[in-house]
Amino acid sequence: MMAKGKDGADMKTRWLGIATQGIALAWACLVAVPAWSQGNDCLACHAKVTEGKSVHAPAAAKGGCETCHGPVDAKSTPHGGKGRFGKGLVEAMPNLCFRCHEKKDFEGKVSHAPVDAGMCLTCHDAHSSPNARLLVREGSFLCLDCHDDILKKPHVIAGFTRAGHPLGNEKKAVPAEDPLRPGNRFSCASCHDPHRGALPKLLRDDPRTMEFCMKCHPK
Repeated sequence: MMAKGKDGADMKTRWLGIATQGIALAWACLVAVPAWSQGNDCLACHAKVTEGKSVHAPAAAKGGCETCHGPVDAKSTPHGGKGRFGKGLVEAMPNLCFRCHEKKDFEGKVSHAPVDAGMCLTCHDAHSSPNARLLVREGSFLCLDCHDDILKKPHVIAGFTRAGHPLGNEKKAVPAEDPLRPGNRFSCASCHDPHRGALPKLLRDDPRTMEFCMKCHPK
């Protein structure tokens, strides 16, 4: 006589149902792995990484996740793989960024400390951002997170005005536009290169002449 469960269900039927579910789950995994290996299913779980105003090109491209995170094969899961760096990256920072971005564009006589340290993700989001150039914060607000000492005294032109030169962090309904880069908000980067340069303080032009000021303030 066949054994019965406490609820009166036939045990053989119950075990058959469990086995069927197991087979279905295994088949689903086998079918899904090839999709993982093409990087097409990443956004099924990680859709939010591409919802920003500006999106990193590899993140927006079909299968582009593998540009930085590398492929997965039938023997691994999307978050697995042997011999990888943190978060499945195919190479450590900043060399990973230099696979697409020319290294020479980030080298110069004077360079920004985070650039030297390979800390690209201190200022930029690797996937998407609500700010231009994938910045984690908008313009000068990002710079002032580290350089808050600038706020303690008038900047640059204290001899002409007590307020000093605007920094680009003024909370206005319509932010000041960069005179030299139409469409961009005025910020620290209007006068300073955020990566590298040839002049002290990463200035874009020689401040010892009035020509530096007159580029934005013509007669």
